Amino acid sequence: MTTIARPRVALFVVTVLIYMATLKFSYQRLLTWVRDATVPKPLLKAHLMKSPVNPLLIELDEVQPCLPYQPLLVDQVTYPKYTEIVVLNRDRRYRRGDVLTVRVVARDKKRRPKTYGGDFFRARLISSDRSPKASSPGRVTDHCNGTYTVQFPLYWVGNVLIKIQLVHPSEAVNILQRVREIPNKRLFYCAFVDFKTKATEKRECYISANPSLSPRQLCDFSKQKANGTWICQKPEKVLCSSIDWCHHGPWDGDESRRRTAGLLSKKERALFQKPYIEAELDSKGTIRVLDPERQAPQHLPSCTMDARKSQASFGTSLGHWSGKVWTSSACNVRVFIKEDIQRCLTNKSVYMKGDSTIRQWYLRLQEVVPLKATTDSDPAFDRRGDNSEGNISVRQEFHGFPRPGSHQVVFNHARYTVEMVDAIQGDPNTIIVVGLWAHFTAEPLGVFRSRMYAIRGAIHRLMRRSPGTRVFVRTGTTREHEGGKLSYYLLGSDWLANQITEVIREMFRADPDVVVLDTWDMSVCQPGKDAIHPDQAMVDSQLNIMLSHICPT
Repeated sequence: MTTIARPRVALFVVTVLIYMATLKFSYQRLLTWVRDATVPKPLLKAHLMKSPVNPLLIELDEVQPCLPYQPLLVDQVTYPKYTEIVVLNRDRRYRRGDVLTVRVVARDKKRRPKTYGGDFFRARLISSDRSPKASSPGRVTDHCNGTYTVQFPLYWVGNVLIKIQLVHPSEAVNILQRVREIPNKRLFYCAFVDFKTKATEKRECYISANPSLSPRQLCDFSKQKANGTWICQKPEKVLCSSIDWCHHGPWDGDESRRRTAGLLSKKERALFQKPYIEAELDSKGTIRVLDPERQAPQHLPSCTMDARKSQASFGTSLGHWSGKVWTSSACNVRVFIKEDIQRCLTNKSVYMKGDSTIRQWYLRLQEVVPLKATTDSDPAFDRRGDNSEGNISVRQEFHGFPRPGSHQVVFNHARYTVEMVDAIQGDPNTIIVVGLWAHFTAEPLGVFRSRMYAIRGAIHRLMRRSPGTRVFVRTGTTREHEGGKLSYYLLGSDWLANQITEVIREMFRADPDVVVLDTWDMSVCQPGKDAIHPDQAMVDSQLNIMLSHICPT
């Protein structure tokens, strides 16, 4: 080989090596790109003993952007007495159809302006006239600097009163968030029964993995496809397969209450007492709303099963109460009387899966359709009713674990929502309603998020085999907190319910296969009292929204 050829060969070899390295790098980049392009947005948190998804999907819950973590200093806590409401452009002439804007300036006990956000407010606009009796929710924007903007669309004419409540100061929200992420705060038990020997053993069970126990000490009943974790301490003398029934004491049961309250210091507990809890701010008088200068006809589009259109109004107030009827600003929600409901549900099969707030829907339909209970119903777990004249069938089932409540649940009857959806054949006359929220406020948010992620997968499978099936997912609502008991706030605060509502909105907002029945705003300003099981006006208006999507005309 000549002297000139050797450098050329060397250069060729180096070039080939660089090219191969580049190819390998590009291939890895390509794999990463393909993986990132096909994997959904991370939604899950690793609370399951057996992960049902690609580990790449698992991430920690995001930190609240306006909620800094810092030592609790009572003098710096948002103090409702000195927190100020400022109506912007108060002197202008407001008319129906305008938007009233309010600024809230949070201050501490020494009247100093707060420099960070995270306070949880509840904003309503109510009629101060005898007629009409109306109310609407306000949309709160946190600017993360101690100031907040609240916007109220003006839906009616007359004198209106601004009602803004400091539900929790940001420092209490920090505590709620910390306590929420601690798993297994509530006590659940299952009984293991050997019917031959009559031996019975009762063992504690967990909705999240318990790292203090080894796998040999556990019976794992988790269902990977449903993202449902259910793990029990192993009995000594009977088999895991002998599990018979499970139960949980009331939310304010002594042991669960002590266990949860023990997570707070004495100083932290003070933030869940007056004056820091559910305090009304000074609204400083009423505002007059006039008729619009030009009367324009109000035409709302029909409610549709096209979820992308029906949910296009996210980010704005969703409507208002006029008397005991909710009027949506997103689509034309009809008021259904008995005959309308019967006609709308004729030849329909309705499947409802969720908590006791969904049971309320069933009981109302049972009354007005009416439905005759079938002999195979088990009121402790599910209800089934038919109307032979209209060929209407309605089924209501409770969701799988966790199931708070002191009643016993037969273990083999506890079916997860995913299992129900996968078992339904589906068609355009099939309606599915999913309503999970109230039993998950006490659990880490990732538990609920992963459960809903699995349900969304089951819905997509259903739509592939049965296009046209109608699927609704409803959000949470406000609730009562009896006697101001600490455990009610730590396990079921409205802030916790609102967080679950935000997860539902985020997950299904752009999903073409699902319509979100957003019931949060209507509960914020409801004419009745806050209650986990609201009054008939609230239930009827919730059903009106669903039925308007099924029968828009």
